[in-house]
Amino acid sequence: MKPCVIVNPIAGSIKDLDVLLKKLRRLRPGELHLTHKSGDAETFARKAIRAGCDYVIAAGGDGTVGAVASALIDTRAVLGILPLGTSNDFARSVGIPMHVESAVRLLTHGRVSNIDAGRLTRDGEPPRHFVHAAAAGLNVAFARFATRADLRERLGRMTYAVAAALALRERPVFSCRLEYEGGSEDLELVHLAVINAPVFGGFLEMKIPNASPDDRRLNVLMVEHLPMRRLLRSAFYPVVGLHRPIRGFRLLAVSSLRVRPTNPMDVTLDGEIGGTLPGIFEVVPAGLRVITPPGTRK
Repeated sequence: MKPCVIVNPIAGSIKDLDVLLKKLRRLRPGELHLTHKSGDAETFARKAIRAGCDYVIAAGGDGTVGAVASALIDTRAVLGILPLGTSNDFARSVGIPMHVESAVRLLTHGRVSNIDAGRLTRDGEPPRHFVHAAAAGLNVAFARFATRADLRERLGRMTYAVAAALALRERPVFSCRLEYEGGSEDLELVHLAVINAPVFGGFLEMKIPNASPDDRRLNVLMVEHLPMRRLLRSAFYPVVGLHRPIRGFRLLAVSSLRVRPTNPMDVTLDGEIGGTLPGIFEVVPAGLRVITPPGTRK
């Protein structure tokens, strides 16, 4: 079956779209779609699956990959990834090469691996899925700034850095109750992340210890309200290879997690605002079939 290729034409690392499209046409795709607005990637992928396509390639960043994967979860269709975003954290987690030529070759010579996904369920609504992480707090503030068209137009590649600085400045505190196997607790946080794939930080390739994208677990990162100096210092530790406990940061491994905030709040799924809390996060074991390097576990 010829692949369906879905491209985000404004992904962070695309320098020449025409050159990229020529490379993709070497794959002889059955269909090639360019996204223009939020929701296009998942729509194109669902149409391809309904038409009988069993191989869909997501060319973009974590948001594009997550949107395409949402249509493929729990199907027999295979996901191929061409990492063209700014961070590409899910691609890094499963060993996809960051060099475009190498990633294109992998799409025809890799192996199919079974990878976990994450799921968010809210009362009375269909479930939403994510492949890298879901987050509330700082990441939502960051996403609001990073997706603003006026900032992107003025700042270009500096948009993410400015959005991160603005989100850190705001640091809204929220109260929530977390319920998971073995316990529950009431917390006041500035950030909550439910992480499926353990690599984060883009080219810095920081990693959650003892975690993998097929370990049947979700890693929950909880960050309390901290002075700016300690927050920045803690973010710097992994960059220089220090792995020490930091007061105000906690990590928890679970298979499911119920989050009950005091007030409804937005949540990002793979970097895009994609729903609200309260809700239940669960791991979807081996929910995705992904083209990975030959050495990756099935």
